[in-house]
Parts: sequence; C-alpha cells; structure tokens
Amino acid sequence: MQNQDKSFEAGALVRFVCAPPRWKGDAPRSPGNNLEGKLAVVLEGPFPGNHEWGGIFRVHAVASPCQTFSHWGDFMEPVE
Repeated sequence: MQNQDKSFEAGALVRFVCAPPRWKGDAPRSPGNNLEGKLAVVLEGPFPGNHEWGGIFRVHAVASPCQTFSHWGDFMEPVE
C-alpha cells in the first residue's frame, strides 16, 4: 500500500496518531514511544521519504519535552 504525501502547511497544529496498516492483515502503526496524542506545530515539509509514509515533516512538539524533530506524515492528523 502506497500513501501520498500529506499536505500540512507550515504553522499547522497536528496530533500524532497511529498510521494505517501497510498491507492487508497488518496492524495500525504506532507513531513512536510516548508520541500518540501529543501535539506539534509543522515547521516545514513535506520532504520525500524512502518509506512512502506520507512524506517527512519538520515539527516542533508543543508539550514536554518541547523539541524539534522530523516525522512521517502518516502519523499526523490536523487539529481542527
């Protein structure tokens, strides 16, 4: 299963979520240790990634620990 890059604008608030399964019978994929449900602000992206997991975005987490890092778009959803 191939996913297209997500479309988040710089400054968008996103929440880390489990990504959809990659193939039939696969389980949802965790965004990583202690990230599920946490919020971040998109700084830039998407950049191409070799996994085809929604593109890579540079984000800044808004909860402790506040840090800047890169993550795949499949593991993020916009906060309305």
